[in-house]
Amino acid sequence: MRLGTALSLGGIVAAGPLIAACGGPSYDDWAATDGAAGRINLDDVQQAFKDSDSATEFERRVNEIYEGDGLILIRASQDGQTLTLEGWEDLNNDNEIDDAADDQLFSIVRGSDNEYDMRGYHGNGYYNSHFGAGDFLFTYLIISSLSGPRGYYYSTPPSRGTEMRNQRTTYRNSSAYGGQTSRNASYNSRQASFAGSRYQSSRGNVSGNRSSYQSTQRTSGSFRTSNSISRSSSVRSSSRSFGGGFGGGGAFRVRLRS
Repeated sequence: MRLGTALSLGGIVAAGPLIAACGGPSYDDWAATDGAAGRINLDDVQQAFKDSDSATEFERRVNEIYEGDGLILIRASQDGQTLTLEGWEDLNNDNEIDDAADDQLFSIVRGSDNEYDMRGYHGNGYYNSHFGAGDFLFTYLIISSLSGPRGYYYSTPPSRGTEMRNQRTTYRNSSAYGGQTSRNASYNSRQASFAGSRYQSSRGNVSGNRSSYQSTQRTSGSFRTSNSISRSSSVRSSSRSFGGGFGGGGAFRVRLRS
């Protein structure tokens, strides 16, 4: 016999096989996060570039800012008097930048006038910033590593991957991370107001590499364990699933089968 009657209960009930809408975040919840889209607070990245005394300090700080799952790796190159620093998300988790698999988030270029241009890529494509003269991090990079791998005079060493992940995990478990995510939310609000439609439309401007990454996350179900799911997305998902929550007599609808 099948009981097709839906019961509305004022509390939590566990009786017989239950089918309930509580399966965790959906793919759309994950896809709506900045981490899934590769978006990052580039104002804070710029400040980290100005404040950092070493490549490892900059790498640590950028990974504290970013809310996505992959590590942010950097590499630097020189063409004549032009110096370029790039930041990439390591989408395939191999601890090194792979142009054919990873996603570039930003670049900082120092020209012959010793001034800087910073721009975002793909989901950050709305961002362009010019700032004044200074040596900043490039001086350290040039002095510390004049001949890096594959023609770059600095590239995040693959051997640092485990250390960087451990540092990031510790940070995300601290109260400081809550402050950073609040800063990121404020940054997004400012950019939405300042850049307008360019900011809104850039979310869909994903690279081919990120599109493949998102597709893999969806088909494998790996998005369900992503750290990118924001608190607000989780709250919205829970609200939709439970129709008002467990407290205060909210209705929790279940269907019994036999």
